[in-house]
Amino acid sequence: MGGIVIVGAGQAGATLSQKLRSLGYEGEVTIYGSESVLPYERPPLSKAFLTGEYDLERLLLRPAGFYEDNRVTLRLGDPAVAVDPEAASVTLQSGETIAYDKLVLATGSRMRRLDVPGDDLAGVRYLRTHDDAAQLLAGLGEARSVAV
Repeated sequence: MGGIVIVGAGQAGATLSQKLRSLGYEGEVTIYGSESVLPYERPPLSKAFLTGEYDLERLLLRPAGFYEDNRVTLRLGDPAVAVDPEAASVTLQSGETIAYDKLVLATGSRMRRLDVPGDDLAGVRYLRTHDDAAQLLAGLGEARSVAV
């Protein structure tokens, strides 16, 4: 495939794809991400999304048409698990190997799990992704008490 491969479908990866096109880059641009949803803003997940002020569409950094119109290929739900710089390739979780001319690692950070007694109890939730927020929101209606 070649071109520019962006590993990470968050704000950095999506913004980079836009910037490449605005600067006139005409080659292939492909974004690979672990989640199955379009790139979105994370900060509103713990605020506006949980209060119902925002839905997923409002969280999106760009509408789906942006990526198509700008010839940016999104490969979501199949994250990169290995990089081979000598072969200039990325291996996806599915086992597929992708060649690149240039590689950008825009994976962001990872959630840190607490190592405390009770961290494995049912009902303990972490909030990092849209799916996490949706599960938390669904469970809030059944909760008798909440601790943050």
